[in-house]
Amino acid sequence: MTTLEHIVRAIEIFGFPYSPGVYTGPEDHWFTYNYVDDYGELFGDDEPLETVNRIQLHYFLPVEENYLKMKNEIRDALLREGFTYPEIESMDDPNPDIRHLVFECEIEEEREE
Repeated sequence: MTTLEHIVRAIEIFGFPYSPGVYTGPEDHWFTYNYVDDYGELFGDDEPLETVNRIQLHYFLPVEENYLKMKNEIRDALLREGFTYPEIESMDDPNPDIRHLVFECEIEEEREE
């Protein structure tokens, strides 16, 4: 399973739209995701046996909404999918009506032959 498939499996349970990079739809809750880093690890015969992917998962929601329960549920969903324990940061969004949470974590992906 690819890293992107793991991301989708983690977040699709919430029922919000998701998109790599940018979401331009009308919903008031959504996810986007992107790679931060992608490197080889566990080398054999000068070839990496697995790839480590560091990703960011972005969750957007109305600023007035209490987000603490959902923050924990997203973190738990990422852990269940095999990601490391996410670092979470609340970002300023250009739209003052939107809260933007960033979950940053890693996952190991076996290289396919």
